[in-house]
Amino acid sequence: MVKKRIYVQTRLVGYGLIAAALAAVWSVTSIPAAQNAAPDGKPTCIGCSVDGKTTPRTPDGHPDLSGFWDDQDGRDKVDRVADGSYLYNQGGGVQPANPPQRRPAAVTPDPGATLNPSYKPEFMAKVKAIADQTYGASTGLDPQYNCTPLGVPRTMFRGGLYGAFQIVQTPQLIAILLEASQGMNYRMIYMDGRGHPQDLDTSYLGDSIGHWEGDTLVVDVTGLNDETWMGGGQNASTLALFHSDKEHVVERYTRDGDTLNYQATVEDPVMFTKPWVMLPRQTHHASAEDRLLELTCVPNDKSHIIKPSEADHYTCNYCIVPPKPAN
Repeated sequence: MVKKRIYVQTRLVGYGLIAAALAAVWSVTSIPAAQNAAPDGKPTCIGCSVDGKTTPRTPDGHPDLSGFWDDQDGRDKVDRVADGSYLYNQGGGVQPANPPQRRPAAVTPDPGATLNPSYKPEFMAKVKAIADQTYGASTGLDPQYNCTPLGVPRTMFRGGLYGAFQIVQTPQLIAILLEASQGMNYRMIYMDGRGHPQDLDTSYLGDSIGHWEGDTLVVDVTGLNDETWMGGGQNASTLALFHSDKEHVVERYTRDGDTLNYQATVEDPVMFTKPWVMLPRQTHHASAEDRLLELTCVPNDKSHIIKPSEADHYTCNYCIVPPKPAN
């Protein structure tokens, strides 16, 4: 039986499909390393570690990032159900009865890493104005409710690190297939030594080229439009974290057993006083039988996402509202 992740839906979602754009990638996938093989009669776990601690490698010696990655830190999960799947609770305030243990980060955080970027004063004023309109976790100003891709770096870890994605790794090209409520999206990371196009049009996910620095995959992303946020909103900081179309991102992916460590540095000479070094994130390799769900998105009626007054009888879906003291 295929294990399923059970979601409490917070928006209207359906099912969609993207496959044709990735056909070439699937046809050139690397030969699985012997250490990734599963016993006879059981499904092969793509990119799994033999013991959860040993980092698998591809035939060319690089860490194998292949497989299905999903958050295992228990942030939004109540508990595992009988078949081993996670039961999700995006209502907040409820901790899992048996949260999985997170491994220590295999990378040393940059001492300059911060939760939020350093904005120039004129832009920080706008950030604070948006925060004032945010209640709990949401504001109708957040572009994620337009059902458009979330941009980079938000699309990978969405500020709260609960996204799921599949990595297909080859020596020349790495594809990241994203399971997102905004719809099925994908990223192509070119590993063949090419540079960014000179006449690049901006887009939601930009243009990505990568290379290896030791055991770390380094991805340079340019050509990002200014129609996304880098964080804020659902399951994240209330700050908007918007950016200009001069955003430039350098991502670093480092695998340690079945844990994937992620760091990113964001430059924006228009809005930032200095490059923003994000706090590192982690995600974890999923089971052999887990797989992506195909999602599509229907825009919310954003006019209903409002900050209530104290007189409103409203329960925050993403935070704990302390009870009023008895008279």
